[in-house]
Amino acid sequence: MDHFNKSSHKTFSIPLIRLQGTKASKNGDKTILFNPGGPGGSGIGLIRGAGGRFNQMLGENYNLMSFDPRGVNATIPKASCYGTAEQRAEELVNLPFDLEYEAWKMYAKAENGAKACDDTMGEHGWYINTPQTAADMNSILDAIGQEKMYYWGGSYGTTLGQTYAQMFPERVARLVIDGVSNLDEWYNSFVFEEWLEDTDKVFYGFIEECYKAGKRCPLNSVKKNGFKAASELQTFIDNFLDNLEKAPIPVYLNNTHYGAITRQGLVANGIFPSLYMPLAWPFLASNLAELLKGNTEPAFLAYSSSWLGHILTDETNNFVIANDNWNTGVKAPVHGLQPVQNFTRAIPQQSKLVSKYRGFDIYRRASWSIPTTHNFHPHYYPAYPKVKTAEPILVVSLTWDLVCPLASAKKAFASFEGAGFVEQKSYGHCSTSMPSLCTAKHVRRYFDEGVLPEKGATCGVDGEYFPGPDGSSLTELSEEDAELLEALEGLAAQPIFKPLSPAGSLFV
Repeated sequence: MDHFNKSSHKTFSIPLIRLQGTKASKNGDKTILFNPGGPGGSGIGLIRGAGGRFNQMLGENYNLMSFDPRGVNATIPKASCYGTAEQRAEELVNLPFDLEYEAWKMYAKAENGAKACDDTMGEHGWYINTPQTAADMNSILDAIGQEKMYYWGGSYGTTLGQTYAQMFPERVARLVIDGVSNLDEWYNSFVFEEWLEDTDKVFYGFIEECYKAGKRCPLNSVKKNGFKAASELQTFIDNFLDNLEKAPIPVYLNNTHYGAITRQGLVANGIFPSLYMPLAWPFLASNLAELLKGNTEPAFLAYSSSWLGHILTDETNNFVIANDNWNTGVKAPVHGLQPVQNFTRAIPQQSKLVSKYRGFDIYRRASWSIPTTHNFHPHYYPAYPKVKTAEPILVVSLTWDLVCPLASAKKAFASFEGAGFVEQKSYGHCSTSMPSLCTAKHVRRYFDEGVLPEKGATCGVDGEYFPGPDGSSLTELSEEDAELLEALEGLAAQPIFKPLSPAGSLFV
């Protein structure tokens, strides 16, 4: 349970999964450890769902292994704040989002929820945090007889990867962080200020790519005379969302299926999650186009259920981020109904699309009753000297990442001595969200040979945001590249790295 205090005999049971490489034994039986993000993403699910694609991408020289981090999925005990699954589902459905009129509900839910989390998990709940999980990874290495860490983490997996590299730099052989979080904010900031920095750029990138696609994107046809520029289409959609905020649209399909399309529901269950995966953009554009033309049924059927209900199966997210952060609960800068409301109102809006739904996350951090039990403090340059790992790490970032902006990746890159960096010029979340032969070859070369990208390395993508009916327009590829691209397209077609979800913020 506690790697740093051997007086306790309590434990967590951590399930492992491994996909063996056919040539791994010839390579010293090296194993790459994966973390799928979240926090709360299942490593078991990652390898079962995408292990074959990663195997195609990285080759047969490695065993691929992952695990459910403490508190997640099949671990024992599993993180929980609720007595029943029905209670959890009800809480997710009834989350408050309106800071102006529902602050009292945010406060009450946060206060009661914190007590329920502590009460339900007991002492185990105190040790569901990232430094403990980093130490768990050493236990896994020791169990399989591997001295050095080979690792690939995306989204929250970069928080875990950076934490591991700073806590155990001597064990790092290959470590890829992809879609990078700001480690300093994660541990030290009561409010995460950077993570939504590029969210609107991704949203407007969706609109711009749609406009450039012409007839291939149905949004271009919602206005009788069309649009003369991407900015005109953007204004049209922004105005629609503003009006929807003031006047939700009632929808009646039959006497058992009816409701309303609200701005918050459309953004939370449709637009925001679709922006993570550009291959979902044509479907989003089709539903939005029908909605803008007055046909509410497609958007209502697609987005009336909670996106989160398909992502969150436990409360690991609550525990990990609140337990990691040094400024929650009694150490939070503000407490109480009115102070937290005033504090939240004063925060500059990072994103026009989603920042207005903040509030509950801040109440939750202010109310968190479990104390921080770890002693880890992140070191970011220039406040601290650069961290020297046994072998240099590799930082991978999109130019426009929905929740892990390029600025965060650059700060991590600057904080590790000798690190490599590659920027993939695309939208989405993590490099696997769009296929890029260039990025994949950099990652594979790094794992195989320890070779880092040249300074200033950038990569394009091998695919279109709004493809035509005949599919890709790529030139002829070698057999090897064609197989690699097939793997990358498979990874891009499913959510590999789980959305970064800071402490119940926004829609969590």
